[in-house]
Amino acid sequence: MSKTITKAINKEWDELVETIPDDLEASAREQGALKRRRGIQSASDLLRLILMYATLRSLRNTALWADCMGLCSISQQAIEKRVLNSTAWLRHVLAVQLSGVIEVPREVTGLIRRLLIVDGSVIARPGSPGTEWRLHLNWQPFGQQPAGVMLTDEKQGESFEGLSLKANDLVIADRNYGIWRHIRVALEACAYFIIRLAWSNLPLVTPEGQPFDLIQWLKDLPEEQTEAEISVAATDDPERRPLRLVVGRLPKDKAREARERVKEEARKKKHESHPNTLLAAGFCILLTNLPAASCALRTVLSLYRIRWQVEWCFRRWKSLCLLDQLPAFPVDIAEPVLLAKLILILLMQRRLGHLPWRDWWLGDEPAPIVSSLVVAGYALLCHIIRPAWVLAQLLEDPTPFLRHLRSSRRKRSLQLADAARQFADLFIELSPAPGGT
Repeated sequence: MSKTITKAINKEWDELVETIPDDLEASAREQGALKRRRGIQSASDLLRLILMYATLRSLRNTALWADCMGLCSISQQAIEKRVLNSTAWLRHVLAVQLSGVIEVPREVTGLIRRLLIVDGSVIARPGSPGTEWRLHLNWQPFGQQPAGVMLTDEKQGESFEGLSLKANDLVIADRNYGIWRHIRVALEACAYFIIRLAWSNLPLVTPEGQPFDLIQWLKDLPEEQTEAEISVAATDDPERRPLRLVVGRLPKDKAREARERVKEEARKKKHESHPNTLLAAGFCILLTNLPAASCALRTVLSLYRIRWQVEWCFRRWKSLCLLDQLPAFPVDIAEPVLLAKLILILLMQRRLGHLPWRDWWLGDEPAPIVSSLVVAGYALLCHIIRPAWVLAQLLEDPTPFLRHLRSSRRKRSLQLADAARQFADLFIELSPAPGGT
């Protein structure tokens, strides 16, 4: 490969790496990822090699691609060892990327500092008997930026802990967060929240300290009343901090669908649906500490409706970066591959964060389709990490790269080369002469 081509390839990569706020050389040594170089010239090259493997999902193809690029010339076994030794370092790189996340511009006099949607998603390898990892995400929908990303094992459930909630954040979360130990984290961080509740998971009391019967309150609401709220407090809160219980009645068709889902889930578990669960399924039940003077009941319900944005975010990430299609390797190598994919996602989202989202959201014209920009951003990063046009030399002359192209030493019946040897005497030549028929 010419020096001009190599320089062009490395320039784009160097510019991409510079967006990571970290001394990669120092952290790679400290985390044990680059104790001995042995063909790897720098921490930047090691990160590029790992990201290449995460996108190609083949050790052989990664070794071939890296050799064609002039990045390094090492075996696929050596690449596997490098990946296995880099798990701690990749966790570090993932964490430091969040420190450089672009802050969304805001009015300093506003009540809300940031609007965040918090959720979790399970990840497992193909054929796995169950959940192996849980991805926790703290998402800023209006800036299309993550404020927190955390990867844990299957034992750690969804929680606000570890997702860097700050004073005056507004966090929106689903029923999994509607229990006292999670709500306490938000209250102690002086953050606002809108959390959907299940009817039985959070005992409540009235402002006077009397037990509050949520189901009876729902039954007493007139059928024509579509929205309601009441002041309550969490039973387990020793300070009895005032909270607002806000409900919105679902349209009849949506309520019917919700109750059918409840019945279907009960049938799968081979028990009867609880009457209170069926009743509550017809409502959107929310708990918030937003002041009523600044945020009306209808606004609370409207804000919760954007929670689906984080689900779309997970869906885009999984379909595009194949988070849920990890290599069918042991868990020790699947984990660094998953971390590398998350690093790639954050690099992509950082690029999207430079776009004028605020102007688009507030403008009169429709905002761009996010999914199309995500696809374009991911394709661009893949091109920077492993530019496809460098493989032209492989097709022109594969001889220098035969070490990566030969099959393994294990025997398979009637390989093409074996067949060619067996039938060589039957044919004058095995391939047509130039210009022949």
